[in-house]
Amino acid sequence: MFVAFCYAVLLFVLVLLNKTMYSQAQTGNAVVITTLELNLDSGGTIAEFDSLSALYTEKVIKRNEHILSHRTVRHWWGHNNRDFLVIYEVKGWEDIPKANQRNNELFRESWETPEERKQFNDAYNKYFTGNHSDEIYQEVKSGRK
Repeated sequence: MFVAFCYAVLLFVLVLLNKTMYSQAQTGNAVVITTLELNLDSGGTIAEFDSLSALYTEKVIKRNEHILSHRTVRHWWGHNNRDFLVIYEVKGWEDIPKANQRNNELFRESWETPEERKQFNDAYNKYFTGNHSDEIYQEVKSGRK
């Protein structure tokens, strides 16, 4: 009798866990955050950097149908003002490579020749040290305002 009771409790717990795991699988969008380190000794200007960032955003990011939202943020206060974050949101895990592929396509369309692409990349990339990290998060819908 006790063994049957234990099996019944175990079955109940497994059903409950399965339902809980299923409901957690229906969470929100994927958020990709890339943290880049700015090169403050690049010889460039903030105006040029902002102009290049805006140009890329207009020609590539805003035209990418897979990207739901996009933000770039720069460190504002504290001891290390080199942090520059690129944050974008897509519907789910499977849309991350789609968004990246589409970015590449739009970049090639916007800067048509290899020389134009190299010129843009050289101008923009001088503002970064090459140190970066990439993180992928999943939104928790209950935390949305």
